[in-house]
Amino acid sequence: MGSFVLQISSTYRLQLSKQFRFDDAVARAGYFASFGVAHLYCSPVLQAAPGSNHGYDVVDPTRVAEELGGEVALRRLVAALHEHEHELALLVDIVPNHMATAGRANPWWWDMLQNGPSSRYANYFDIDWESPISAVKGKVLLGVLGDRYGKELERGALTLQREGSEAVVRYHDQMFPLSPESLDGLELDAVNRDTDALDAILERQHYRLSYWRSAQEQLNYRRFFTIDSLIGLRVEEPQVFDDSHRVILGLIADGSVGGLRIDHVDGLRDPVSYLRRLRSAVPDTYLVVEKILATNEELPDSFPVHGTTGYDFIAQVDGLFVDAGNEGSLTALYHAFTGQSQPFSEVVRTCKQEMMASELAVDVERLTNLLLDICDRHRRHRDRTRRELQEAIRELAAGLHVYRTYVRPGSPASEQDQRQISIAAEGAAGRRPDIDADLLAFVADLLLMRHEGVAEAEFTARFQQLTPAVMAKGVEDTAFYRYNRLVSLNEVGGDPGVFGHSVEEFHSYCSRIAAKWPATMLTLSTHDTKRSGDVRARTNLLSEIPAEWEFAVRRWAERNERHRVQGYPDRNLEYLMYQTMVGAWPVDEVRLVAFLQKAAREAKVHTSWINPVPAFDDALTRFAGSVMADAEFKSDLESFIGRHQLVALGRVASLAQTTLLLTCPGVPDLYQGSEVWNLSLVDPDNRRPVDYERLAGLLPEIRSAGPSDVLARSDEGAPKLWLITRLLHERRVDPDLFGSASYTPLAAVGAKAKHAVGFVRDRLLVVVPRLVAGLGGDWADTTIDLPAGSWRSLITGGEEQGGPGVPVAGLMHQFPVAVLARRARPL
Repeated sequence: MGSFVLQISSTYRLQLSKQFRFDDAVARAGYFASFGVAHLYCSPVLQAAPGSNHGYDVVDPTRVAEELGGEVALRRLVAALHEHEHELALLVDIVPNHMATAGRANPWWWDMLQNGPSSRYANYFDIDWESPISAVKGKVLLGVLGDRYGKELERGALTLQREGSEAVVRYHDQMFPLSPESLDGLELDAVNRDTDALDAILERQHYRLSYWRSAQEQLNYRRFFTIDSLIGLRVEEPQVFDDSHRVILGLIADGSVGGLRIDHVDGLRDPVSYLRRLRSAVPDTYLVVEKILATNEELPDSFPVHGTTGYDFIAQVDGLFVDAGNEGSLTALYHAFTGQSQPFSEVVRTCKQEMMASELAVDVERLTNLLLDICDRHRRHRDRTRRELQEAIRELAAGLHVYRTYVRPGSPASEQDQRQISIAAEGAAGRRPDIDADLLAFVADLLLMRHEGVAEAEFTARFQQLTPAVMAKGVEDTAFYRYNRLVSLNEVGGDPGVFGHSVEEFHSYCSRIAAKWPATMLTLSTHDTKRSGDVRARTNLLSEIPAEWEFAVRRWAERNERHRVQGYPDRNLEYLMYQTMVGAWPVDEVRLVAFLQKAAREAKVHTSWINPVPAFDDALTRFAGSVMADAEFKSDLESFIGRHQLVALGRVASLAQTTLLLTCPGVPDLYQGSEVWNLSLVDPDNRRPVDYERLAGLLPEIRSAGPSDVLARSDEGAPKLWLITRLLHERRVDPDLFGSASYTPLAAVGAKAKHAVGFVRDRLLVVVPRLVAGLGGDWADTTIDLPAGSWRSLITGGEEQGGPGVPVAGLMHQFPVAVLARRARPL
């Protein structure tokens, strides 16, 4: 959507939980308003599973979450936001793709389990009631048992009991309803004493209880990625859409909510149709989608939304602060130190294939069944074996460079989708000459809907729902933890194989956003980023000092060899640890160990979530603990960080990135707590409580301070909060200044020209430093041509007159960044 939405000038992301409820946000509404944010942007607000700490596991979309305070507290929050001089609005996260099963807490799920295909909710969930596995046909398979069904039954772990007026099946702390037809003459105590009778009762249910490992190959419902307890919703059905969106649409209709973030839009069967239906229901509402764009991928024009949630911006900004000229040195160090020599593209392919052969095998199997049926009706392909069909599917899915395509019945495939499928097919043919090229071409044609038919359309839709899971689990949750060349690049939406971006690439991106998606969301940190923007800013500095970094790493490895436990961890994980410690220092042992344990399990090399290896996990914990307890090592680490001024330079880079966040085309989003320095790692580390008491006290102390005063309080995060407050204030009082569709790169000349990033947006001019270690705080003779007019610094309040050859050092002599506004010409 091309029009800029003036009322959405900035957002502040809050993670709601039992520890931070609606009323806690009410208590901080004054703080949010005082530093200038326009919209409070909240994690999901509908009823989630009991004990949920994030809200993405909704169990009842017909009511507001009781754990957060319920609808009454939500309306108190809305009232509190509206009562301030600068009225704030509410933007909320919604989850149309899936729900949590969670037993009786989910009334739709409970009814479906009780009544099976005859339930009014049977069609709400994406269940294959006609599974080719005879024992599951007409039922839903539940992989909830810790051991084989027979063993659990015989040891008495499964029992019948009364819960109020209902008879239920209990398995430890889980309960399942009994179907009405199985209740006739049922005597619970007698059945519980008779294993055969209990088995017979369980066989009559509309679900089949199964060992969780076996279920990984037999599940007959679509999940959110690989999480069995999150079942896909068929939101493409009008009734499902209406019932699952009624409360949210009501909150928009009465003015309580002013915008929506659509979670995991790529999981939907038909994202375009869904978004069009949603847009027709809320024609004037700000909408952004959680869409992760690959390198050179663009958001489809067919999406009736304002843009994405900003991961594409993260990738562009991070790339600016990586010194591409040192790629060779850091790559050589990574290979030599770790022994890992595969390029990232090959790591990705390997990880995708592994996920499709294991945790996503059941989804690939379902596609194989569909393709087998299709081939049987196309005589040129009817003699294909099951194995070769599955290999073709896996190769095409592994070779797709984007999360998914958006091919729909009745509409020609977009040029972007045609190109991506073509690249995947050609790549598969080149890698796997043993797979018949005619078969790959046929499947590619199916994926572009060049063959009509119900099964053909179903195959395309299911493939397009599979590949986002392959990408997310294979890349974000596996390859990102195996390939550790420079981990600041291992970010959602990023490509660790691309070592930095040029200034020209960044300008090209911003120009495109200004022209096509001027109200897209921009961000540097989210609840899902692997590292905070500030951790990445500091880690990026290592790309500028490769020799010094190599010397330190080898010295540390030699020192810490004594702490290794039975040869563990491997060098790759150790290299990740050193980068993490430098980027997040002073990280404590508890946080470091938690991060390393998660990283090791996500990498799935020595241990994993599904197959944990206690000996390795223990060795890793002991190694990290010993390293953290080594005073000599810690002294050396701190000396390295201090000698190269990584804390101070990281803060300068953070201020530069924050300035770009607040001035580039788009709507800036600030993640909770990131208004000051924030050195968070991957969740749950990035969801720790924010000390709002401290921030609320700091803000009035610095609001009217000058640059030198706030820089003197750098350790408190004052410079960042002060910068954000000033720029958000300007966005609020003069939205047109930041809303221009105009974007013109501003070139610098001189000895340090490559360290400057500048642009002009009509009356707004911005210049920030990049590659700040090499800059060394000295701009030398670097200048820019300041466009004609009288310019006021939004940072210092100083005045500048337009003209050629303006020294960059002069623009930044009081503060590390420059943001100027041209005074309006008199009429």
